[in-house]
Amino acid sequence: MLSSKKNPTVIVSNFAEAHADFLGRCADPDQRKELILSETYHADRTLLWAGDPKLVIVSYPIAHEEFIRQRLNFSGTIHAFPEEPTYFLCRDILRENSLMEKIAAFAGEAGIIDLIPYATTSDFLELVEALRTKFNLEVRTPESPRPNDFWLRDYVDTKNGFRSLASLWLENAEDLLTLGISCYSMADALRVVEWFSQNGESCVVKADTGESGIGTVVVHPYTDAERDEIVERLKKDPYFADELILVERYAHSSEQTSPSLEVRVPRLGDGEPEVTYVSKQLFLNFGDFCGIQIDKSLYQSSWYPKLERSGLLLAKRLQLMGYAGHFDMDCIVDDDDHLYLLEINARRTGGTHVHEFAKHFYGEDYIEKASFVSYEAMDSGEITDPHELMEALREFLLPINGDDSHGLVVTITRALHNHRFGCIAVAQTADLALKLQQDVQAHLLEYKKA
Repeated sequence: MLSSKKNPTVIVSNFAEAHADFLGRCADPDQRKELILSETYHADRTLLWAGDPKLVIVSYPIAHEEFIRQRLNFSGTIHAFPEEPTYFLCRDILRENSLMEKIAAFAGEAGIIDLIPYATTSDFLELVEALRTKFNLEVRTPESPRPNDFWLRDYVDTKNGFRSLASLWLENAEDLLTLGISCYSMADALRVVEWFSQNGESCVVKADTGESGIGTVVVHPYTDAERDEIVERLKKDPYFADELILVERYAHSSEQTSPSLEVRVPRLGDGEPEVTYVSKQLFLNFGDFCGIQIDKSLYQSSWYPKLERSGLLLAKRLQLMGYAGHFDMDCIVDDDDHLYLLEINARRTGGTHVHEFAKHFYGEDYIEKASFVSYEAMDSGEITDPHELMEALREFLLPINGDDSHGLVVTITRALHNHRFGCIAVAQTADLALKLQQDVQAHLLEYKKA
């Protein structure tokens, strides 16, 4: 099912660029490099964004492109990449004239493109201006704030920025936000941590610009003998740099029920904000995001109406201030089935590709047809070559024996050198999707052993 577009669409998959400054705080050089490079691996998923046709620019070639093009109805999707990639994709595009010319050619005779980034950054805005001035393109940026409003994207993307606006705009903010204290230094944060401990409560210490669980530490009530170790661990954490630190009351969720609501916010005057999807986040450890689950049951949860109302209200207020683009709002549902809002990620997020693939392949009513489990930490066993992986998974790939309702979509192969890859398991129910994922994992771990 191919979707029609008024303008040619170009995707700029600038994942590392958006997080390089924060992840660059890591003290170990090898770990720092791997953390930042791991962000670029997520760019593989962007082949599934924004329907078809489109041009996708990534930092590294995507080995499984033909599977996406041929099996999943993205025949008009192509991708390009710089000859000398760095962490900063927009700078790479500006530096390599062949990529600039490729964008200009994709715009066609009309010279108009919709340019969509993973995240709006200052480098992205420079790229937009260069395409306008040097190639005379009409570059439309429907998912980016205007330059004068760009600060708002960065502000609401912080832990304290989100809490400040949510506490102001939500009438029931006291019910939706856990107690949180903004601290101007680690010394202040340690005093608040001590206060929580003395009151017998666990807390979460968060770097203001932390992401994917990095820069987040849970502290449970401790004894006098344990205090020095906890203080030292927090003081040595490189991610708590010269910025605000948030110390929040910990909401305990035995089942790790962490919904995420994504909202698309058009430019003011171009339409109303709308919910794109709701998902359940999946984690390896506390805060270590590794995927999502989307299925019909989430919309029927007791907490969903409250989440939807809150997300749309925040979106409308942000739109009035000049925000445009996607954001998702991460939450936690505690053991008493109480919903708490945690933060906003002001960009396309870890489930956008699942939603947009499903909408493209199954239609707007995809939630009535299938369930989806996206997982980015699959163990490839002995396989490190993407072509070998696709061959090993042949019997599982969507559609299985022509059945569109069941099968595996490979989404990330760039991480195979670390024996990991990403995929979406599709089935008629969430349990069947999880079963498919488990069957695939078992198959790969036994692969080549015979």
